[in-house]
Amino acid sequence: MKKFEKVFSLVLVLSMILGMLAGCSKQNGETGTDPDGEGTASGDKPIVRMIVPGINDQDTIDPISGIKSLSLGAFEAILEEQIPDIDVQLTSIPWDGWIQKMEATIAAGEVDIGFYTNQVMAPDWFVDHTQFLENDPDVNLHNIDDIFIDPAVHYMNYKSFNYPEATGQIFGLPVTMASNIFVYDKQIFEDWGVEILDENVTYEELISKAEQMNGTNPKTGEKNYGAYIASMWMEWNAIGHDAVKPYSSDTMLLSEMDKDEYVNYLKESPEVLKFFQNMERIVKISPEGIATNSGGEKFFTEDNNIAINFDTNAITGSMLKYLYADKKDIAERFIPITIPTGSEGMQGFPEFFRYAVTKNAKNSELAWKVIKVLATNKVINDFYLTNYAKDKLTALKDFSGMKCMEYDINKQRHENQLKTMFITDDYWFWRTPMQTVLSQVISKQITPEQAREELYNGVNDWVENTKKQLGQ
Repeated sequence: MKKFEKVFSLVLVLSMILGMLAGCSKQNGETGTDPDGEGTASGDKPIVRMIVPGINDQDTIDPISGIKSLSLGAFEAILEEQIPDIDVQLTSIPWDGWIQKMEATIAAGEVDIGFYTNQVMAPDWFVDHTQFLENDPDVNLHNIDDIFIDPAVHYMNYKSFNYPEATGQIFGLPVTMASNIFVYDKQIFEDWGVEILDENVTYEELISKAEQMNGTNPKTGEKNYGAYIASMWMEWNAIGHDAVKPYSSDTMLLSEMDKDEYVNYLKESPEVLKFFQNMERIVKISPEGIATNSGGEKFFTEDNNIAINFDTNAITGSMLKYLYADKKDIAERFIPITIPTGSEGMQGFPEFFRYAVTKNAKNSELAWKVIKVLATNKVINDFYLTNYAKDKLTALKDFSGMKCMEYDINKQRHENQLKTMFITDDYWFWRTPMQTVLSQVISKQITPEQAREELYNGVNDWVENTKKQLGQ
């Protein structure tokens, strides 16, 4: 009996030790598993795995500006504070090659929430969110018009020539939107005695002024360039030139497209030719390195040698970075301006950055719960925009209380998006060919007349090849 009691006592002690070790493991952040196979974190909170783009694992300091950028951990902390009942586990991927990385991660079933902007392959990656929006008490089909700005609601409804069968489905909610600007150097304008720009400036006025400041600075004796531009997003200038047209369709069948109106017009269009002529003018007064995205490194420094920066892809975030860091010397010298509009009052950038439930999500309802908070919670919105997406804006209609929206330039950008955003059901049929043509323009390989011809050939080939691939 005593022998049995000793054995029993030993087993009891071992059980207690194992229990303590298990408890320590959970406190140290190990993940347990619930009966359904879904991960649970410390405190038995359910796990939702989410990818975010372009956030470093450690805090970083910009070597030029000295501005600090917060790490992934800071974003995790704000999510834990605002979504306390779910353990949102973040994985960051770099912007370089992010589409391929996102696709591979989703296919491998390693993420519950994915990220995308305007990728046509969304139906392959994500579930149709209509199922969530039909019954959700907080964010639903009846109130999204009250929550998000009208352009955001328009672009929630998926439309693409590549996937006509998915027309009208909804893939995710918008968290931020692009709203880009040009920036000019007030000091260089003053050195050359050129009149400062106003808010209603046209492309012709912009480029003419830039041409006046290309050469030797009359005050400093240094070489100045009238402009800087890069091929990335260069095509969006076509909207303000009326070189491309908005498209509308209920079926998104290419076989129903009026090719005379949307393709053949390119052959003789004076607007298309003027667009390429103006891009050529900008290229001529830009540094030689623009074909390889170099030559603009001095912009936002005291040694800047560029009068007007047309590189909307790069300068918007930098401009806001300096404003948020209260760099008054930069803000007083470098002045942001909105992009000119065309005769239809549109200037573009319908780029919404969305999070969506992946097809391989372990718990779709839980992932949706996280997404709707990401999209509508002002604290999260404000923190994300201020620290990780400085070039973007909120897609929320009501942005009261958000500190980043107290800046005049952000109020102006937001209002501008409401009035001037390019509204269309598809733009890839011209955007993809135009990107190829503009790469040739920026490297001075073709003339504006040749560019117009190449654009027509590219758009026509895209339409005809896609129709064949889809059996239309």
